[in-house]
Amino acid sequence: MPKFLIGWLLGLAANAIALIICTLLFKEKFSFESWTSFVVCVVVFAILSALFTWFCFKFLMRHAGSLVALTGLASTFLALLVTATFFGLDIDGVTTWVLSTLLIWIISMFIWVIPGPWRTAKKDIHV
Repeated sequence: MPKFLIGWLLGLAANAIALIICTLLFKEKFSFESWTSFVVCVVVFAILSALFTWFCFKFLMRHAGSLVALTGLASTFLALLVTATFFGLDIDGVTTWVLSTLLIWIISMFIWVIPGPWRTAKKDIHV
């Protein structure tokens, strides 16, 4: 299996866990219409997150290089916005939007911290 696909599947799992945690933490302010809509939202969110990350990175590198660190946060918010608008995810309140975006972004960042065979570049550690 290609490393990119393994990384994406692990990202998909991290996004599913993050969305479940948001559902548990924010109770009625963050919910899905059904289990089917949850599965659809997870897949759509993962695809949109990957696309928006690439788009935001390219845009920020070209127009605002100092803001590249915000790529993940911006792409998480955009993917959450599109998923909530079209695919059965209900988010109520500005506080819920901000906190869920931050939580999902932090949880999805763990996949890039965990070492594993899905990494495309290996780090050299000199002792």
